[in-house]
Amino acid sequence: MDKGVFVDRSRGHEETLADLIHTYRQEVTNKRPGEDSRIAENARLDRFLRDESVLCSYAVANLRPEHFIDYRERRLTETVSRGKEGGRGRYKAIEHGIKLRKDGTPRANAAQEKAPPTAPKLISPSTVKRELTLWKNIIAHSKLRLNLAFNPVNSEDVKRPAVNDERDVRLEHGDIDKLLDECRKARNLWLAPVVEFAFETGARRGSILRLEWKDVDLQNRTALLRRIKNSRNPHENRDIKIGLSPRAVEILNTLPDNSVNNGQVFKMTTDSLKNAFDRARKRAGVPHFRFHDARHERTSSLIEAGWSDTEVMAQTGHLDHKSLNRYANLRETFLADKLADLPTRASTLKLNTHKDG
Repeated sequence: MDKGVFVDRSRGHEETLADLIHTYRQEVTNKRPGEDSRIAENARLDRFLRDESVLCSYAVANLRPEHFIDYRERRLTETVSRGKEGGRGRYKAIEHGIKLRKDGTPRANAAQEKAPPTAPKLISPSTVKRELTLWKNIIAHSKLRLNLAFNPVNSEDVKRPAVNDERDVRLEHGDIDKLLDECRKARNLWLAPVVEFAFETGARRGSILRLEWKDVDLQNRTALLRRIKNSRNPHENRDIKIGLSPRAVEILNTLPDNSVNNGQVFKMTTDSLKNAFDRARKRAGVPHFRFHDARHERTSSLIEAGWSDTEVMAQTGHLDHKSLNRYANLRETFLADKLADLPTRASTLKLNTHKDG
């Protein structure tokens, strides 16, 4: 204290990790603009408080990387909640009795054998990685306030599990046409316009469903996407203006009530879109293709078309090149086709000889 270098860290010994979770929930999680983000993060925070009571009882100043290394190793050996004994859903063994008609014969729809329960699955490395990131953010949010010397969940001391979660799914043009045809056959008439609009713009599902007519400029072929994903500052709303392809403009022009210029453009809920799209992709024979893969498809096609990274990022809303690269899945023949467009060595040599002559 005489040297003027004293740092009061007493509050770090007074507040527990559980206290920091409550602070983080109030000041960060509940202020996130996206409802899905709030729900997902609150569910993780609830699990921390419920299942990690010992870890949450530690004073923050007493936490060390070893605590979270042990946490990581333990979580990687645990099963998902639906896989625990007495769990829910298809992991639970249920005895189904055969229902009989009044005459004593079994009913046709109840006499079939039920499928055996699915084997429990281990917690995926990607889930553990996300949980460690959330622990780190919880402590980092209060680090300055508590004058903590370091964050015990830093990635240098607590190595993250190796995760290979990059999507590399590209449909052939015929498969895309088949998928869109099945979407057009769906009972929900909004499904096909939403899916094709996603292929044309590369926008996320939430951005498309939130789009309102007041933010669409058909004359200048632009659309303003509001409250898009903002990983750098999750508590701040971020809006971007994207371009609309000729086909995207055509889709919007064919929608009902497009002249009203107010209200929701695509009148679908998230659940109705999920269910209708799942049925359509199974009928089309592409059950592995997710709705979000349409964003990968559009991003990759723009890169293949020769767009600069700046132009692609302006259309997709990516904030850095690292994020953009995760969406760049070039087709298998793309590089070979580019090489084929170059003049061959023989033709170049012949051209140079002609010039010399």
